[in-house]
Amino acid sequence: MSSSSSTYPSSWYAASATPLPKQPTLQGRIDADVCILGAGYTGLSAALELAEAGYSVVVLEAERIGWGASGRNGGQAIAGFGCGEAKLEALVGFDDARRMF
Repeated sequence: MSSSSSTYPSSWYAASATPLPKQPTLQGRIDADVCILGAGYTGLSAALELAEAGYSVVVLEAERIGWGASGRNGGQAIAGFGCGEAKLEALVGFDDARRMF
């Protein structure tokens, strides 16, 4: 873990989560079947799956678990299209494009 930051940036996660204890910086060498960089959703999920499959796994994180996007998710699940209304209209016709938008 980096010593550059000691607290999470202000967010709902930081305000509501029970703080985890700081982990020591890795010293020396560690042997594992798989090394995962980053303890966000993807890294931790991969580590769990691999460990359950019998692999020895080490997860390296520069800050704290969930420090990056996993701790401040701004993702949204919204309906949308990969083109504007005019192109959609050309693809499916005026009436269907209007219903889709």
